[in-house]
Amino acid sequence: MASSPVIPRTWETLFSHAMTLIGEIAKHGRVDPFWTMGGGTVLMLRYSHRYSKDIDIFVPDPQSLGFVTPRLSDVAESITTDYVEDASYVKLFLPEGEIDFVAAPNLTTPGFEMQTILGHEVRVESSIEIIAKKMWHRGDRITGRDIFDFVLIVEREPEVLMSAHEFMTRHVTAIFQQLDERHAQLKQQFDAIDALNFHPSFEQACCSLKGSLKGSLIAMVDTQAQKDTALRHGQPQK
Repeated sequence: MASSPVIPRTWETLFSHAMTLIGEIAKHGRVDPFWTMGGGTVLMLRYSHRYSKDIDIFVPDPQSLGFVTPRLSDVAESITTDYVEDASYVKLFLPEGEIDFVAAPNLTTPGFEMQTILGHEVRVESSIEIIAKKMWHRGDRITGRDIFDFVLIVEREPEVLMSAHEFMTRHVTAIFQQLDERHAQLKQQFDAIDALNFHPSFEQACCSLKGSLKGSLIAMVDTQAQKDTALRHGQPQK
């Protein structure tokens, strides 16, 4: 039996810095701030599908971002002075990779499970929450990595996609357009992924993505039709 690929541990350094900044939110903001960890690194730890080193932290309160930006926080500035930000996120650049703090509430319920990571109790996002956020927030500018991660869940957890049709299809027209107009660029991004234990071709991935999104659209139409029928039958006859 082939051995599982060794997951590079670069993410651990970034995670440690992220936990330091979470401590700043707890110190200066909420005592026990709600936050979740998601993104490709969580999927890597779950499925060893591709190499990912960046840390994605999601907070529901945009005010929390003020405690993790080097512009306002001495602790954040001691970690790095290379960053970008706007009202909804702070992106920190370090030699090891990036740490993203994003102001975005969970889309699914509950959307996470508690896990211990390097001694920290962490709300680790479910696979469907990760994919829902990718498709809802940036489906209109989808990347090769997003496609790779999406098709992973189609293969490994197809049943969970049934609960998130509305998030999958928000940018469906833009996604189909990009798969056509940006085909070469997306393929280049996809082929450059450092795959570990998952090796779909770009064409297979695009076919799977399109099929899943079409299925979500059909399911949404059917669900709405059922609701409309139930509403009509529930109305008193005039």
